[in-house]
Amino acid sequence: MAFLSTMPGTGALGAGVDAAAGAISGGPERFELIEEETSIGRHPDCHIVVDAGAVSRFHAKVVRQKGQFSVVDLGSRNGTYLNGQLLSGDQILREGDRIRISDIELVFHSESFPEFASDNSSELTFSGSSFGIVMVDDDSSDHSNSRIVSPQVEFEKSGDGLKMRATPEAKLEALLKINRNLSNTLSLDEVLPGILDSLFAIFPSADRGFIVMEAENDQLQTRWVKTRQTRDETETVRISRTIIRRVISTGEAILSFDAMEDSRFDSSESIADFSIKSMICAPLGDAEGNNFGAIQIDSTQGRGQFVEEDIDLLAGVAAQAGILITNAQMHEKALRQREVEQDLKLAQDVQKAFLPQSPPESPGFEVESFYQAANHIGGDYFDYIHLGDGRIAVVVADVVGHGVAAAMFMAKLSAETRFCLAGEADVAKAIERLNDRMSALEVERFVTFLLVVIDPASEFITVVNAGHMPPIVRNAQSGEITEPGSEESGLPIAIDSGMDYEAVSARFNAGDVMLMYTDGINEAMDANDNEFGIDAIRKLAAQKSDGRTIKDQIVEAVLEHVGDAPPFDDMCLVVIQRTAMPEHLDDERSVEAVDTVDEDVIDTSLR
Repeated sequence: MAFLSTMPGTGALGAGVDAAAGAISGGPERFELIEEETSIGRHPDCHIVVDAGAVSRFHAKVVRQKGQFSVVDLGSRNGTYLNGQLLSGDQILREGDRIRISDIELVFHSESFPEFASDNSSELTFSGSSFGIVMVDDDSSDHSNSRIVSPQVEFEKSGDGLKMRATPEAKLEALLKINRNLSNTLSLDEVLPGILDSLFAIFPSADRGFIVMEAENDQLQTRWVKTRQTRDETETVRISRTIIRRVISTGEAILSFDAMEDSRFDSSESIADFSIKSMICAPLGDAEGNNFGAIQIDSTQGRGQFVEEDIDLLAGVAAQAGILITNAQMHEKALRQREVEQDLKLAQDVQKAFLPQSPPESPGFEVESFYQAANHIGGDYFDYIHLGDGRIAVVVADVVGHGVAAAMFMAKLSAETRFCLAGEADVAKAIERLNDRMSALEVERFVTFLLVVIDPASEFITVVNAGHMPPIVRNAQSGEITEPGSEESGLPIAIDSGMDYEAVSARFNAGDVMLMYTDGINEAMDANDNEFGIDAIRKLAAQKSDGRTIKDQIVEAVLEHVGDAPPFDDMCLVVIQRTAMPEHLDDERSVEAVDTVDEDVIDTSLR
C-alpha cells in the first residue's frame, strides 16, 4: 500500500496524485509513488507541490518504467541536481540518491520506510519507492555532502499550497550572522550584500530583495539587488517607488500578502506592472530616527509568502542594518575627507611653486613678502617678473573668493600675466591684453590687480591699477603717506573685455617704502567682526622703520587682531624699500654741488 509520510517537527506537506493538496499534521505520514510520472513543482497540478519562489512551476518529474525510477529535469530555471551534480537528461535512481531542487533535497528509497526516519528526524520520506525531504545548507559548495542535523526550513500547508518557512533556529542563526559578520565591516560594498544574504536565509520564500537609499538630490537609488534566480547583469531591476516612498515617509514597515490586490496601492500602476504579490518592506534609519532608505523583499511567484510575524523580524533587521550602513557611510566619508585633505596638501605645494621663492635681484631695492591662504590654497597672487631691460614688475592680485576654484583661476592669471608682459613693452597695454584674455575665459570670476614696475635706472616707479587698493608710499624725508594711482584705477580684470588702463608714474626716492596688499590684510576680522582697517596699515607704514620691520609689524598686528577667529580671507603683503638711487643721478648731483662750490670760491676771491 502506497502512502505519504511526514515526520514530527517538519510541518505539513501538501501533495497528492489528484493535486488536492492533502496535508496531515502530527505524526509521521507517507505516500507511495504510484503514478507512471510523478511531477514536482510549484504549480497546483503537480503531484508534489512545493510553493517556493526558486522552484519552477513544473520543475522535475520522476518516471517509473519497468520497475525502475528515473528523474528528469523539466527545463527548470535553476536546474535539478542529483547527488550534487547538475542533472542532464534522465538519470536512473538508486537507493539513497539525493535530488536537490532549490533549497530542498529529496532522498529516494526503493524499498521500505527507513528506520532512521521514524524518529524525530527532519527527513520527510515517501515509503515504497519514495522520497525524503531535508533542507540543506545553501552555503555549502559540496552538494553531495550537504546535510545538516537541525532543519533550516519547515513547511506549512495553506490554501495557496505548500509554504516554506525558515525555522526559528535558522532565523536566529541568520540574525547572529548579521551581527557577527557585519558589525566590524566598514565598507558599504560588504555591508549591503551581507544584509541581503542573511535575509534570504531568514525568508526562504523570498525570490527578490533589494536595498534602496535616498541620494543627495532626493532621488531614490538602488544600492544592492539580490535574486535567487541567476539574472543577466544587463537586466533592469524594476522597483515600485510607491512602496519605498510610503515606508520612508511614514517610518513604518509594510506587509502585503498580495500587493496587486492591496487597497493601499490601488493607484500604483507600477505594482501591477511588476506583478508584485507577497512583499514586506521596512525603513532604514540612523540612530536619530531619520529615515534614508528601505529594505524590501518580495515574491512575484505567489501570494501569502510572508506572515504577520515577519514584519517585526524584517523591521528589526532593518534597524540594525540602518546603523551598520550609517557607520559605513561615516567611514567612507572620513576616507573621502582624508583624500581631499591629501589633495589639498598637494595643491598647496603646487600653488607655492607658482609664487616667488625668493625676492627679486634688483640693485637699489629690497623686497619683503608675506602670504597666507585662508583654506589650504587661496586666490591671492603676487609675483616678480623680470621685463628684460632691468625693470621688474611686481604684481599683487586678488581673485574673488578663495579655495580651489580661486586657486585654479590664480594659476591661469599667473601664466597669462607673464605672457602679456613679455610680449608688450607698454605695461598699460599689456594689462589691457591680459584683461581681454582673461575675460575670454567666460568664467564667473574677476580679479583686482595691481602692477608696480621698479627700475634701478629711474627715480620713478610706474603703477597700473585694475580695481585694487592703491599702493601705500611713505616718503623717507617728510614721512608723508601717498597712494599713487588711486584716481586712475580701472575695472578689475575679467569683468569685461575692451577696458582701458592707465600707467601712472610716481617719484620713489632712496629710503622710501611702498606697501602692496590684498583685502585679507585690511579686512581681517576679530571674533567680534571688527576689521583691522586701512588706517591701521597707514599708521604702521608711517613709522620710520625699514621695509622688513614694517612688514613684520603689520603681520604681527593683523594676526594679533584676528586672534583665535577663523581666517576671513587670504592674506598677501609685499613691501618694497628703495635703498639707493641710480648712479647717474648721484653723479649729476655731485657735479651740481662742485659747480656751486666753485662759484662761491670765485665770488669770494673777487670781493
